[in-house]
Amino acid sequence: MNPARPAWVRALAPAKINLTLELRGRRADGFHELRTHLLALELADELGVATRAGGGVVLEVGGLGAGGEVPGDERNLAWRAAAAALARAREEGLAGGVGLTVELVKRIPVQAGLGGASADAAAALSASAAALGLDLGCEERWRWARGVLAGLGSDCPFFLEAAATGLALCEGRGERVRPLPPASVGDWSIVIVTPEPGCPTGAVYAALEAPGGVADSDAPALPTGSAALARGALRNDLESAALRAVPALRDWRALLDGAGAGHFRLAGSGSSFFGLFDGDGEARAALAVVEGAAAGAGLGLRAALVTRPAGHGARLD
Repeated sequence: MNPARPAWVRALAPAKINLTLELRGRRADGFHELRTHLLALELADELGVATRAGGGVVLEVGGLGAGGEVPGDERNLAWRAAAAALARAREEGLAGGVGLTVELVKRIPVQAGLGGASADAAAALSASAAALGLDLGCEERWRWARGVLAGLGSDCPFFLEAAATGLALCEGRGERVRPLPPASVGDWSIVIVTPEPGCPTGAVYAALEAPGGVADSDAPALPTGSAALARGALRNDLESAALRAVPALRDWRALLDGAGAGHFRLAGSGSSFFGLFDGDGEARAALAVVEGAAAGAGLGLRAALVTRPAGHGARLD
């Protein structure tokens, strides 16, 4: 083992929201062609990676995943990303007799449309590469890392390729990433509410009605400027499918519409909703109204918080 390697490499894996999500038809490979603006948030999972004697990857999950809701084996994208980095390091002669320990502290709710698992994968790959002495600044290794993440999930490349900005236009099935400067969006306070029901992504896509093709000229623009202005540009073509796939979300849609939060939009495939505000005080006041309405209606929440744009994707901390 290289004595210069750090004992632990720490990383942040931020949540994301889709400011726009436009579906452009089903592809021959079964995926949907889409166009989406992703924005990373200060809400983040935390990872630590260290080398260990012996082979393989050991993943320890804490935080929201401590009760077994988040798997600690090869079903977890962070585990698979770490395993890919370990295999690559062995191929290059950098990891003889070495394994990895990955500590994952979950702050992002699961099945919530906030990209937690995808962010964890990107952060785990970056941190594992650093712990093993794999420099991802090398062009060939960068292409390898990007390919690994694209194979793990459509959102995963965003968190690596937009690591410096936390904002990007993503196309294809989401794996084609064009980073954008963080100043392109407003300095918003963002309310996140995550209902108790989760939204399995596969079930949401299965509930889609066939979308037609959309001309490039009709593609949604990036929401910018004040929150009041940006709200009108928010778009999520998955929301109606999520309401069909998880009927309990219909009660949430009705609650938000009746609580002055009709501008809230579904995050990704759900189940979280988010709203944009120009200041922390305004955001917290709106959140309090939504929480009160939910309590009165007997609707449970897994998360209710105010966050902000992160200005970065998955990064070493």
